[in-house]
Amino acid sequence: MMFKRIRNRLVLLNAVVFFLILGSFGAMIYSFMQYRLYSQVDQSLRQAVERIQTGHFGEMMRGRPMERAIDRRIFYLLWDKNGQLIQQLPDQAIYEQDMELFRSALASPGTANSDIQTVRLNNHAYRVLLLPADASGKSPSGANPFERSSIAAIQLIRALDPEQEMLSSLLVVIVIGSIGGGMAAILAGLFLAHRALIPIRRSWDKQQQFVADASHELRSPLAVIQANTELLLRHPDATVEQQSQSISAVLKETKRMSKLVADLLTLARTDSNELQINRSTLSFDQIVAETTAHFQLLAELKQIRLHTRIEPNIVLEADEERVRQLLIILLDNALKYTPEHGVVSVECRKLVQHVQVTITDTGIGISDQDLPLIFERFYRADKIRSRQENGTGLGLSIAKWIVEAHGGKIVADSEIGKGTTVTFTLPLKK
Repeated sequence: MMFKRIRNRLVLLNAVVFFLILGSFGAMIYSFMQYRLYSQVDQSLRQAVERIQTGHFGEMMRGRPMERAIDRRIFYLLWDKNGQLIQQLPDQAIYEQDMELFRSALASPGTANSDIQTVRLNNHAYRVLLLPADASGKSPSGANPFERSSIAAIQLIRALDPEQEMLSSLLVVIVIGSIGGGMAAILAGLFLAHRALIPIRRSWDKQQQFVADASHELRSPLAVIQANTELLLRHPDATVEQQSQSISAVLKETKRMSKLVADLLTLARTDSNELQINRSTLSFDQIVAETTAHFQLLAELKQIRLHTRIEPNIVLEADEERVRQLLIILLDNALKYTPEHGVVSVECRKLVQHVQVTITDTGIGISDQDLPLIFERFYRADKIRSRQENGTGLGLSIAKWIVEAHGGKIVADSEIGKGTTVTFTLPLKK
């Protein structure tokens, strides 16, 4: 349910952002097209004014065409100084009942930055340019074309219906494109949110499982410690020798819990990238030999033969403390699950760019179902025996992190009843 809400929020956020971007882009396109179309209309009006000012006024008054074919959508209203219509060209271009609107435009010229204004009539729009008599200029002969007429002003009017239809079509395309794009964004958002939440869900499940397993693992030693401590309090007069069994159990579980907490802290620090690898130049063959020698006595006590074959003069850049921890984890597991009179072999050899360590035992082995999971946290193939051996199920997880943090790889191969082989490689250089 929580991930479903997160997914829906992500989809909603992505859709809103997409709509805003698409809407802004569409508005920019619409505004730009409107500006371009209106600029073309205004340019045609100003060119018509230039033709009037350069001697074509007489031709216009005689009704002869003075515009180019592209400008024939312009029509003219000629006004006297009293605001009365003298003539309109062409005739009947505007109905009488609509004339009042253009007459009122005589008293409200365009803005300071433009001599052209937009007049709206019903569902139609017009661009209107007012040419007063004192702005008519002179013809090439030097005469003012308005001097011998009663015309005080000319209104040049251009209908915007074609431009409005084009803008309306563009607006429909933008709206349909936005809706289609929005639906596509929602579908894509659902898909991407689902894909993005898969690793998060997997990590969350692992974290929940990790917390549950850690709680379970801590509950057992705490219960043993509490029970034995209460038993000690029931017999306050008893000697240490008499209560040695309870004290030993408390000490054993305390050590086990201390190791578990240390392993948990290590894994928690690796998850948060707080635990760093401190590399230095190491004589790796000596470290393997020293670590193996520490387990020689334990192997003899369990009547296990520990064989080593280590190539000399192997130098690499690695974290000495973590490398020793890695070897201890693997050797401890090998000896722990190998019965008496078994054999544990350690082989260390140098490859071209890596060093390879193989630890082989003749222990109980691991089933094919359990083998892919042995590096998971708290996973134990033989849970009962692992608990008896004070195992926490975290050792191999830490070992895998150490190897991968150094840029290496670790694999395991096993067969029930015949033993297990763990092989890891580390790069010789960083």
